[in-house]
This record gives sequence, C-alpha cells and structure tokens, in this order.
Amino acid sequence: MKIKNLLPSFLLMAISVHCFADNVLTASDVSIQAGQTATLNITLSDEGPSYNAFVFDLLLPEGISIATSAEDGQYIATYNSERTKGSDYQLLIANHKAHSYRVIGFNQTNESFGSKGVLLTITLQAATDITNGNATGALITDFTDQEYGSSVLGLVATDNYWTYGFPQASFTVSMTNDTGIHDLQADDAEANTYNLMGQRVQHADKGVFIKNGKKIIKK
Repeated sequence: MKIKNLLPSFLLMAISVHCFADNVLTASDVSIQAGQTATLNITLSDEGPSYNAFVFDLLLPEGISIATSAEDGQYIATYNSERTKGSDYQLLIANHKAHSYRVIGFNQTNESFGSKGVLLTITLQAATDITNGNATGALITDFTDQEYGSSVLGLVATDNYWTYGFPQASFTVSMTNDTGIHDLQADDAEANTYNLMGQRVQHADKGVFIKNGKKIIKK
C-alpha cells in the first residue's frame, strides 16, 4: 500500500499554520523477550486543543516490528475504547521503510479524541534472534512528504483545522534473549572417586577405589 493513499485529504489541507507544542504525543518504554510480544502505549499528553486527527512515523529498533494478526495479516493496534466509542474513528498503518511505520488516525465526523491519556496501543513483536540490551525507538512527527512537497505535522485540531507539530518523542525498548540454557559445567572426572563397578562414591571408606586415574585401597 502506498503511503500517499494513507494521507487523508483534510490532513494535507491543514498545513497552512504550524503551532508547535511540546510532547503532545509520547510513547511508553517497553520490555520484550525474544520471540514474544509486548504493548506500546501512545499517549496524548497535551491539555491544549481538541484533536481529531494525527499522523506520525514510528521508528523501531532492529529485530522489533509491529505484530500482525494471524487471521487477516493486519497490524495489531487499537484505540483506547474509553475515548473512541463508535465506528467513526479510523486507524491506518503502513510499513513506510526499514524499521519505520506510518501511523494515521482520524475521525470521519470531526469528533475529538478527547483529553490527555492513552490514545492507542500497538502490539510489538520481537524476532527470535534479538540481542540483550536496550535500544531506542521514536515517534517522528515532523517530516516532509516528498510527493506533495509539504510538511505533514502531528495532529489536526477540531477548532480550525490547524496542524500542531511537536518534537520527536523517544522511548526505550529493553530486549531480552534468554533461552533458559546457561553455562554448564562438566563433572571433574579426575576429582571424583569411583568403585570398581564405575560408580561414583561420595565417601570412600573401605575397599578398592579409583581416584585421579589411580587405584587406591582403603582399609
């Protein structure tokens, strides 16, 4: 699917006035294990205008992707049901480029997303070969659409269709790849004591034993 098809016309018409706000959209830190999924919360943290549309690029570390449904192959992401009741809220996601997804949300009847709080959740999937450690993801909200030659920024307010941009919001992805198999230590055969039947014994009291490759006799 081409990205231009994911840009609603009202978003492109709303770029004449740019008002920048700090940390309007933020993303939660995430802990994820190899081969498993985890939830990324996208939060609306601004108390300013009421917004009815947003667009951002989600950048993920290598080995992390947005999970897809086994039923229809669609990316797994949902709005917070408490703030988006009804069927007029739309959410579109496309794989924009390597490790990057364009996420667009809007209301078809110009209703607001509501006040500050969790706006939507996105399910992340970790590859089985990720390495242990922390990596950085980001919401990029100030970018230029090459085809239209104009800046498509952040959120669209319901009052006057102004576009509100905001700085890049970073988040930490803590990755763990623990197979459950740790360093194994082989028995030190030379330090063990065996009877003549080859059985290891804890206490060589009386009899003939083999220790350090040598026969010993204890009386």
